[in-house]
Amino acid sequence: MATYVMSDLHGCKSEFDQMLEKINFSPSDTLWIVGDICDRGTHSMELLLQIISMKNIHCIIGNHDEWLKKFSRELIIMKKGLYDRCDQREDYILWRRSNSGDDTIEQFLALSYTKCMDILNYWKKAPYYHYLKLNGKQYLLVHAGFFMDHKKNFRVKDADKTEMIWAYVEIDDNPFNDCIMIVGHTPTFFYGRPYDGKICVRDKIIHIDCGCVYGRNLGCLRLDDMQEFYVPSSYPHKPFMFPDEY
Repeated sequence: MATYVMSDLHGCKSEFDQMLEKINFSPSDTLWIVGDICDRGTHSMELLLQIISMKNIHCIIGNHDEWLKKFSRELIIMKKGLYDRCDQREDYILWRRSNSGDDTIEQFLALSYTKCMDILNYWKKAPYYHYLKLNGKQYLLVHAGFFMDHKKNFRVKDADKTEMIWAYVEIDDNPFNDCIMIVGHTPTFFYGRPYDGKICVRDKIIHIDCGCVYGRNLGCLRLDDMQEFYVPSSYPHKPFMFPDEY
């Protein structure tokens, strides 16, 4: 009965399947995915439908998932050939042109109406954050994190969801004293060469987006004993200039 966390799968289904096999994931285990199942990789919808079918896997909404949640109903209407009112929206264009939304949209429109509705209803129920207690520790799972300029009595439930899915946080940014945050969104190579392709564990925050879709690794953390697991990416390695190398 182990508890695992990972994030930012981005359509990397092969790596995800390899990871489940590597950790011997069983029906008695629990996996939390801290956002961004879709876009950039090649198998977004196949991966998402697989996750939806597994009742012991739970997802936090990420910024890429938010796009699919936001536009899925209208995409279903487009699928029926009734009208297209998405194309002129700035956010829809941003998703398609700059964040690999076109492939996700094409895969979504190729599904049956039943599966499209399953996806729409799944994201309607998914949370933007989740508290998890394990071994005397309290974890806060949220896709991107929170800015550090909040007032002292700031509460998660008062946060803007845009912040939770889009914030860029520094390596130790956690505005709360009562929990350890677990975040994805920002690939760990952004925090320096020692974290390139690796889970970054700090005192109050854990970064688990290891940059799989950028040619690094898919990382998974077992919270029961903090053991880290990795599956190498099948995607091309995206070069990154580390700050100390400018």
